[in-house]
Amino acid sequence: MWEQTFSSRCLASALGLCLAIGGSPALGAEHTFDGDYSGKRVLTKGSGSSDCPAKDDVSVTIRGEVLSFTNSDLRNFGIGFVPHQDGSFHVIYTGAGDAAVNIVGHITGDVMEADVTNPPCEYHWHLTKG
Repeated sequence: MWEQTFSSRCLASALGLCLAIGGSPALGAEHTFDGDYSGKRVLTKGSGSSDCPAKDDVSVTIRGEVLSFTNSDLRNFGIGFVPHQDGSFHVIYTGAGDAAVNIVGHITGDVMEADVTNPPCEYHWHLTKG
């Protein structure tokens, strides 16, 4: 009976360790994506206007667990950033009133591709590290 209980606890501990390692998005990817990225954002939803420019320069700086971006509307706007090992990420900022930014993207090598929603506009970012 004791052996069966001990064996079950060992198995549960081993599974817990596997889940902890496999479930941690940034494990082993710590600061891998740090750097400065720049490029364009292109409007994918919304009407081209002063509120939603059709095309605009955008720059992103990643330092540790913070992604800061700058475009024609926002300067050094920081959001928490915890990417997965494969470079995929999803960050959300919800502020006072109706202020919100939702970024879903992926970094492969020196290239960041992201879809960004900042109501009433939606954009696609194509940025390169450099």
